[in-house]
Amino acid sequence: MGDFVDETYKRVEEVINYKRLNIRSFEEIIDVSNNSIGTAIRRKSSFKSNVLNKILHSFPEINPTWLLTGKEEMLLTNNSVTKANEPAAKYNLQDIKSKVKDNLIHLLLEDKEVKEAIATQVSEVLKK
Repeated sequence: MGDFVDETYKRVEEVINYKRLNIRSFEEIIDVSNNSIGTAIRRKSSFKSNVLNKILHSFPEINPTWLLTGKEEMLLTNNSVTKANEPAAKYNLQDIKSKVKDNLIHLLLEDKEVKEAIATQVSEVLKK
């Protein structure tokens, strides 16, 4: 089985194209430093979790599963998006962050290639 290849940069580029933005405008919207996204795309680099969180926060219609794994559709369905008229006090931000983190970890560990890549990386770190 092949090594796990992180192609998140391709999906970020798809979001930019879908939103019909240039890279600089996209960077301004998600509040990251100048050229950070463009450089990562050119180098075919992975993104840190804080950048992915900024993308998802700035564009809530983007499916987190798709952004992280390429699985499912790019856009969430109307049923998946929280209704804007619900009171914010109804949600505890820490609980939501914790649940999202747990769900993302669960989703990633379901993927055999991701699981193997994580095991390999942990093993290499423990050898050092």
